[in-house]
Amino acid sequence: MYQAREQLHVRRVHVSQDELRSGQLSPHLQDSLTEFHKNGMVILEDAVPLLALDHVRERMLEDILKVLALPSVHYNHGVGSGNISQTPPLLADYLHEEVWANRIAVSMMSYIVGPRPQLCFATANTALPGGQSRQAVHSDYYCRHLDFPVFLEVNIFLDDTSLHNGSTEVWLGTHNGYNKKDHLFADMGWIKREVFVERARNCLPVQLTIPKGSIVVRDIRMWHAGMPNYSETPRIMLGFIYAPTWFKSGMRMKFPLEARSRVESWDHIECANIAEFVDDDFNYLDYRQQLNLAHGQSGGGEEEYAPKHGRIAAEPEHYWSAVCDVKGS
Repeated sequence: MYQAREQLHVRRVHVSQDELRSGQLSPHLQDSLTEFHKNGMVILEDAVPLLALDHVRERMLEDILKVLALPSVHYNHGVGSGNISQTPPLLADYLHEEVWANRIAVSMMSYIVGPRPQLCFATANTALPGGQSRQAVHSDYYCRHLDFPVFLEVNIFLDDTSLHNGSTEVWLGTHNGYNKKDHLFADMGWIKREVFVERARNCLPVQLTIPKGSIVVRDIRMWHAGMPNYSETPRIMLGFIYAPTWFKSGMRMKFPLEARSRVESWDHIECANIAEFVDDDFNYLDYRQQLNLAHGQSGGGEEEYAPKHGRIAAEPEHYWSAVCDVKGS
């Protein structure tokens, strides 16, 4: 069996009750930052109350059939993946601070991208039961980027997640040393085959078991790939993208008017003063943000990025396996 020369390892951070009450990571701050900068991600366990997660999960399970009926339903890397983008409920009752603006996650991110990071994008990745294929190895940072952390994604798991129900394949350490030259396409972040095969010879990808109530803070430069859900239940993972205020991200959140006071209460992040609040008949299921990772763009200048990876199914040459390494290509 093939073994990588140097395998990185994940050290989980267990958030204490004192840290939850204070909303600050201490004494686990240094461990969290060390793990993040080493691997490109950190797992913070027991960071979100389960009652809030169950409330959001129940609504999102009800929404799935409606999402699948939409002409605009977006499958990530082809229909066969069974992996869809789903907008989380934007109604005020579902905007739990512990989920949308988790103080533990924000306290840590402030030491990476600066105080009061800007919440600029929200989505969910839902792995449907019966997925037959997987995603390509890719980076979400589809364009050329700076060589230090800028966009961070906070993933919150509404289910216990494992290989059985579609835990994401992650390539630890790939937030460092790679850029647009390593991408296969001009308009997507899929990684060139020769690049990920060579990386696997040094550090193999992993699928992690992550308990419900955990947060993963991830540098979006890090490579990863969605995997099939072999269970009988949808696996839902929320994703909130934050940016430093100095970057002047052009992405803006949109909420119904009824949610304004709730969003304004999140005074530890930048969101309310740059968000758009619309009439309360706003149908969040029809709303899906587009990524725009360009610096200082807000609809003008560089065209917003429309994800192409929903239109293309990943083939075996787009992802790593032990077989492809044995073949040496």
